[in-house]
Amino acid sequence: MDRRAALLLVSLLAGCAPKAPLLQDLARNKDLLYCTLQSARGLRDGDHLTAQLLISDRESLLTVNLRFAVGSPTTLESGKWQWSRADSIDQGMVTARSVTFLGGQDGPPSIGGTFDLSGPGSLYRLTLPLTVLPRSVLPAASSR
Repeated sequence: MDRRAALLLVSLLAGCAPKAPLLQDLARNKDLLYCTLQSARGLRDGDHLTAQLLISDRESLLTVNLRFAVGSPTTLESGKWQWSRADSIDQGMVTARSVTFLGGQDGPPSIGGTFDLSGPGSLYRLTLPLTVLPRSVLPAASSR
């Protein structure tokens, strides 16, 4: 098999690989397929990136606030989440399993990765595909 054919085969197989759901409830071993990323915004300030993700299932809103140290590699410095539902508000901390960061000098930064959202009685996994963060002003308190 020549090199081009091998690359084509690898590309096809990678395209067929199942995509991880955006959000999983690890405590209940359940994919939350009805949750979608409603918006993502962020602001890079030198060697720091602050991002806010809004995820919804039409009945509730999950807000994820992240602060990254941009470097080689880029790492999550801190993160908090809050899930507002009709009958409750759950919240907790975010830890990173993996982080992908691109750009941000001449255009908007892009961020992706796998993050664990934990709180009292809650454990979720957020698998964020590489997402462009349009430049926006974020509330200062949301990033810490």
